[in-house]
Amino acid sequence: MQGAIPAGMISRRALLLLGVWAASGCLTRSLPVPPPSATVQALTACPPEECPNGGVTVTVAGTAQPGAMVLVEDTNPATVGPRGEALVAGARALEDGTFRVVLAPLRDGTTVRAPQRGDTLNVYQITASGEASQSLFLQVPR
Repeated sequence: MQGAIPAGMISRRALLLLGVWAASGCLTRSLPVPPPSATVQALTACPPEECPNGGVTVTVAGTAQPGAMVLVEDTNPATVGPRGEALVAGARALEDGTFRVVLAPLRDGTTVRAPQRGDTLNVYQITASGEASQSLFLQVPR
């Protein structure tokens, strides 16, 4: 067998280095970024002249990692735009980690896309190093 290393030919030092190299991949992995802590702080009805199909303005507040970008996305398929764009709003967390995001109705041409009571919101953060967190799901109060 050409290229095979006979048993006993690998030094202890080589085995140790190989073991450290193999384990370093597991040691350098970071834990998943936790989702921000958030609640719906305010809910305001959209005036019928601005939102003919109804809708609300939702204010979400809470804490995240300082400096992280916090995004709130309405997961209701009815809020997806004509080109597949999601209804999303975001804000950067302050130095103390607090944030406030307002998800408001959006006029898209002749239609208005707006959060509705009962919709599910996906809340997550993107840290300053670019890592996305796990999601926190909130329901817009009815």
